[in-house]
Amino acid sequence: MVVQYKVYSRQELDYIDGGIVRDFNIDLDYISNNTSTVEITTESDAFKGDIIAVMYEKEVVLGVITAVDNTARKISFKHMKEIFNDKVINLFLYTSLLNTKFEAVAGLKTILTYAFITTDDPYKKLPMTIRTHGEEPNAVYTDDNKVLGIGDFITYVFDRFNIYLDFAIDFVNNQIVCTIAKNTTGGYVIKDNIKLSEPQFDSNELPAENKVSFFNANNGNIVGEYFLLSNNTVNTSRIRSDRVLPPSTKYVEWDAADAAEKGYTMQQLAESELCGNIYNHCILYKLAKRQTMIKCMDFKYGDSVTIVYKDREYASVFTGLKFKMKDAYYTCIFGKTRIDFTDRMKLYNDRRYAKRGGF
Repeated sequence: MVVQYKVYSRQELDYIDGGIVRDFNIDLDYISNNTSTVEITTESDAFKGDIIAVMYEKEVVLGVITAVDNTARKISFKHMKEIFNDKVINLFLYTSLLNTKFEAVAGLKTILTYAFITTDDPYKKLPMTIRTHGEEPNAVYTDDNKVLGIGDFITYVFDRFNIYLDFAIDFVNNQIVCTIAKNTTGGYVIKDNIKLSEPQFDSNELPAENKVSFFNANNGNIVGEYFLLSNNTVNTSRIRSDRVLPPSTKYVEWDAADAAEKGYTMQQLAESELCGNIYNHCILYKLAKRQTMIKCMDFKYGDSVTIVYKDREYASVFTGLKFKMKDAYYTCIFGKTRIDFTDRMKLYNDRRYAKRGGF
């Protein structure tokens, strides 16, 4: 199997160079945005910020170059959302483009367009077309910071609303195509009988917060309570059997006048505070590249997945994929928490795979 790479300039998408890949370590973790590497055979004219495309079998992995080491013949890169690693004035505070209550897919498009398409900085402007798929009508954003971290906001809409960025390159029109997608895909099941290894669970299987109590800042009185349900929605009933337990409470100040002025309800704010916390865990699962029951490269970020292990079901979402060129397996990553991720990976010694000798 011959693996190749190509590099294109950030501003015009002109072809810079390409060649053979001797080895690679691909890390497509959407939450952590870790560094991937390719080892190449000759020096490269690539530069930090350029776009790299790695052609692996029938797949193309795109990324933004973060470093080029021609002595070691190695190129480092990150997920394509790294191209938005910048800050912008908080559009929720200082412009009329966004309000506290907004539609999250269209809102993210507004921010990216303002920062990278309509900008008057010629070196920040990107040759980009932004498309959208789906919508999230109940987003509320209450950050009062004067400057908005775009990367942080991208993580926010994925964590809360399962909205992610998908990338492709249109070489006919020399455009980066960024699709902002609301993912509602579900139904994937991973059972014990297709595993390559036992899954590794972190110690945090439960949501960090599954109850939000709104209080009056003047007197401390509770004015509303919402509870996270097992289907990742919220409800006001304390006695529902599908409440996520045990209770873990987040207290949020409620200002009814401010909410009325800005146009959001208490339930909408509760959804913004709690939704996504049901996936506050990290599950690592190694699956053979050659098995056909689960096609790991077909997963999209935010796909809902049920993992069946020792007669227990874990509801989760797909959030990343790690694989090396010469390994016979993919490491699938589920969940939206990354606590001591590197340490967990070091401890993850798959003896069962080593004994089998590969697939």
